[in-house]
Amino acid sequence: MKEHFIIRVKDGKNFKNSIYPFWGIKRGKNGQFKTQVSNRIKQGDILWFMTSSKYGGKIIAMAEYCGFYDRNDEPLLNINTKTNEEQGWKGNECWDIQLHYTNLYNTEKQNIEACIQCGGNVLQYETFKDKIPSDLYEHYKNFKIYSEPKVFIS
Repeated sequence: MKEHFIIRVKDGKNFKNSIYPFWGIKRGKNGQFKTQVSNRIKQGDILWFMTSSKYGGKIIAMAEYCGFYDRNDEPLLNINTKTNEEQGWKGNECWDIQLHYTNLYNTEKQNIEACIQCGGNVLQYETFKDKIPSDLYEHYKNFKIYSEPKVFIS
């Protein structure tokens, strides 16, 4: 069974400006987020992208996880990773862990609110599903039937 994860995307502006199908997160203290991603998220799992605000946020997109790349693994030549500028992101934060996905669906029109007050960037949906009035499992099934995923450049 596919597991579902919630990924924070701050205000969502850089996420929406992404040119390629991946999102970046910081590696975390002692590489904790990289370890968390490599140990918990498996190919085919579902990623829900949520904006962050003081009292929760809004789910703005959903995608199927393909894998991740670490910018630090490509110190001389970037083959699988992109710079912030190449990805269309503003700012120079170290979003070194790049979560690649396929079949990205925009969920903003569904207005899926979440009241999650937690410092984590990668959250397991099962742990927080009582903080989201909508059933993300049901939304996932419906999007797969009724929507078309976003097309990215190759």
